[in-house]
Amino acid sequence: MDALQVGPLALPWARVQVALALLAMVAVAEVLARRVDRRLSPWAYNAILVGLLGARVGFVLENASVYARDLLSALYVWQGGFDPLWGILAGGGYTLMTLPKHLWRYAALAGVVALLVAGLFLTRGQGDKEQRLPPVSLYTLGGTEISLDRFLGKPVVLNAWATWCPPCRRELPMMVRVSQENPDVYFVFVSQGEGPEAVRRFLEEQGLTAEWVLLDPETRLSQALGIQGLPTTFFFDREGRLVSRHLGELSEALLLGYLRVLR
Repeated sequence: MDALQVGPLALPWARVQVALALLAMVAVAEVLARRVDRRLSPWAYNAILVGLLGARVGFVLENASVYARDLLSALYVWQGGFDPLWGILAGGGYTLMTLPKHLWRYAALAGVVALLVAGLFLTRGQGDKEQRLPPVSLYTLGGTEISLDRFLGKPVVLNAWATWCPPCRRELPMMVRVSQENPDVYFVFVSQGEGPEAVRRFLEEQGLTAEWVLLDPETRLSQALGIQGLPTTFFFDREGRLVSRHLGELSEALLLGYLRVLR
C-alpha cells in the first residue's frame, strides 16, 4: 500500500508517517509543557519548522547541480526531497540554542517518541511478498500488443500516468528528458485508462518524444501493482524485482537518486 486513501484522495504513506511522528512529538511536548515547563510547547512547533527547513535545505545542497538549472524548483516542496539527517541536526541545534540545559532531556524524550512512532510505521509491509515486473500485455500508440516482461535485462523505470492528471503533466517532460540521458535504463510510460488519440495529442502539444509510451485502456497495470493514485513510478532491477515505488510527482533530484540505487 502506497497511500492512505481518504475518499478520492491518496495521501502518500511516507508523508502520513512523518505527520504522525511529528504529531506524537507535539503531543508529548504539550504534556511536558503542562507538567514541567511551558516553554516546551512553543519549542516543539519551532523545532519542527526549523527541522523541516533544514531537511529541505540539506537536500537541495546535496543536489545543487540539479537545482542550479532552475533555482525556483528548490521551492517545489510538494515534489518531496527532504534529508532526515539534516532535519535532525537543524532541530537539535535549535534545541541546544533555545532551551536551558535542564530541559534538554525533556526535549530529547519528545524527539525519541517521534522516532519510535516513525520506526513503528517503517516496519509496515516488511513481510510483504516480493513484487516483480508483471507480464501484463499493453499496447503501443500504433496498436501493437507488447508484454512488460520484454523489458527484462535492464533496469526499468515504470511510470503510470494520465493526460488528465496535473502532476503527471508537470513531471512527464522532465522524465522524458532524463530517459534520453540514461539509455542504459528502460523508461516505460504507461497511460492509464486512455486511448491513443488523447495520449498522442498531449505528446504532440508538449513536443515530447519517448521511446516507450504504452497504453493501458483497461488499467491492468493498476490492478497488477495495486496503484492507488497517479502518478506512481516503479523502479525494477534487471531481473524484474521491485526495488522501490513512489506515489506522487517526482523532482529530477529524487528521480536521479532512485536511479543511483537502481543501478
